[in-house]
Amino acid sequence: MARLAAPTTLVMLVAALSNVLYTWYVSRLGPDAIAAVSLVFPLSLVAITAMNSGIGGGSASAISRALGAGDEAAADSAAEHGLALSFVVGLAFAGLMLAAARTVFGWMGGDGVVLDRAVPFARIVFGGATVTFLSGMLDSILRGEGNVRVPAIWSTASLVLQMAVTPLLVFGAGLGLPGAAIATIASQGLATVPRAMHVLGGRGIVHPRPWPRHPSRDTLREILRVGIPASLSTTINYVGIMVLTGVVARLGTSDLAAYGLGTRLDFLLLSVVFGVASAVLTLVGLATGAGRPDRAVEYVRTATALIAALLAVPAALLWWRPSLWTSLFTSDPGILAVGDDYFSLVGPSYPFVGVSMVLAFAFQGLGRATAPLAVMATRVPLVLATAIACTRWLGLGERSVFATIAAGNVLAAVVLGAAFLRVQRHLATARATDPAQAAGPVDSPPVEAA
Repeated sequence: MARLAAPTTLVMLVAALSNVLYTWYVSRLGPDAIAAVSLVFPLSLVAITAMNSGIGGGSASAISRALGAGDEAAADSAAEHGLALSFVVGLAFAGLMLAAARTVFGWMGGDGVVLDRAVPFARIVFGGATVTFLSGMLDSILRGEGNVRVPAIWSTASLVLQMAVTPLLVFGAGLGLPGAAIATIASQGLATVPRAMHVLGGRGIVHPRPWPRHPSRDTLREILRVGIPASLSTTINYVGIMVLTGVVARLGTSDLAAYGLGTRLDFLLLSVVFGVASAVLTLVGLATGAGRPDRAVEYVRTATALIAALLAVPAALLWWRPSLWTSLFTSDPGILAVGDDYFSLVGPSYPFVGVSMVLAFAFQGLGRATAPLAVMATRVPLVLATAIACTRWLGLGERSVFATIAAGNVLAAVVLGAAFLRVQRHLATARATDPAQAAGPVDSPPVEAA
């Protein structure tokens, strides 16, 4: 688990630095620019995470389970269908957002100068969705076969290039906020080429073609039975964030800017969790395909304990000094005050958010993504209903919204943990009842190679 998690985690730390710099660059353009990016950020996360953690996760799960069972042909087919899905969905999403960006962000509460600055930024970001989605799918294929080195190298290269190019385009070329979007897409596009050469050039365990050589409903079903629930779970989560963004936006520009800065740190921390969670998905998938549920449970226990301990550190720091983050980007007293409220209430729930993410990826590795979807589909409406009731009907402020978010984070982790323990007991019972079926060829060549 450490060998698979470490490179991805290091990349996510580079991504954290890149995002901090990106946010700092944007903050130099003024509060309206921060608010505009805060408006676009949730929808961008919906698209990217739904593909990478959803369809990409479904593809990685299918590949790892096929390799664990020794079926390399099925792994090749899963990779080919995953690439086709990422291309088609990327084109459709780009077209939709190019046509409807102003309407969508208007629904989210954007207006005036903030909306005018958000729309051109979003059209560039979402216009490059095909590049972003293909890049993510190539990484998912590699992670599914246990190769984290190649994604780590080229993800790091993309991020370093973005850090260098963004200020040149934003300030040097005078492009402003659109320059930041162009830097992101251009950097991703350049780093996608060597990934594609590796995957499609036959250098790994999986040898896909750019398009399915034999289109198969069974292969699509195997990907989508994990990918669709995972994508829906992600979409529900981030649609909830979009609605909450609208709720907070109506409380004032300072509230919106502070909430945007807060959620950006949230996802920087979760990007670190992604390294461990993606390793869990691969290892649980390999163990499941090889008939070793006991090993799968062992990986999950270790990962949840590790993540809870890691996230306890920023949770404690932000509870003690909530302005540590927001003061990096602004000295506006209104934004700092709201930011203090956000981190003092939401910060302590970070370990629970990390545990939920690891468990969700573990369910994907098992090929069972409906439990996380059920938890998300329950949590988000409850949080939204409570937040809207507090702000509109009870006359409460942003603290009530932040407290509701924190409570939802804790309850989701508890419920999802209980669901996994139930599956664990079921797997243990099945292995005790039929050891021959439950214990598989753990050292089969594909597993050992991966």
